Amino acid sequence: MRWEPPADPRELVVEEHLGVLELRGPADRPGTGARVDLGAVAAKGFRRLPLIRCMGERVRSVADATAGLLGDAWLLALAGFDVTAFERSSMVARLVRDGLARAAIDPRVDQTTLARLHFIEGDAAALLGDRSFDAILVDPMFPPKVKASALARKDIRLLRAAVGDDTDAEHLLAAARRAARMRVCVKRADDAPDIVGVPAPDVRFEGKTARFDVYLTHEVSP
Repeated sequence: MRWEPPADPRELVVEEHLGVLELRGPADRPGTGARVDLGAVAAKGFRRLPLIRCMGERVRSVADATAGLLGDAWLLALAGFDVTAFERSSMVARLVRDGLARAAIDPRVDQTTLARLHFIEGDAAALLGDRSFDAILVDPMFPPKVKASALARKDIRLLRAAVGDDTDAEHLLAAARRAARMRVCVKRADDAPDIVGVPAPDVRFEGKTARFDVYLTHEVSP
């Protein structure tokens, strides 16, 4: 019997286990939930990832408008970008702040890289209006694939259960395009359609399970 997250996000548990705050289902054993652990990220070969390549050569500052568990934001910081990560779910933001606090004393974490990562709890669609960045990453939460073979990892499914689907992705993308000086990069499942009501991207970067649709805001090279 495959694991399923609870349908009601109020049933999710956010609890500390062995000094680590984690998100898990009501019947899950402590230690099996989703958490932010930057020191466990394997950085080898990350510069070849579509996430990094889609940023181009001129970008220096990046906003991750949908930070989640900081997976993409941390890879961007490792690549040398100055990253500001936004997360509007208060439940997920608790995990992020716990992960950042532990990262500050984790010998596996390069502190110079950590200093390039900044976190803001709040809705990026509203907060981006007062800020601007070279590039903005948008990774909307969409309904999961129906095929069992395409099930996401447990931590991603827990995250989806906590935040729900992003039904306002078009609104967030519009805010990102106004705030980006160079480009907006939208992360999509490899077989996902374009966002309804949005023009086709200027360029795409394909990965094994995801792609990045890039919308240029100025005449810059993709």
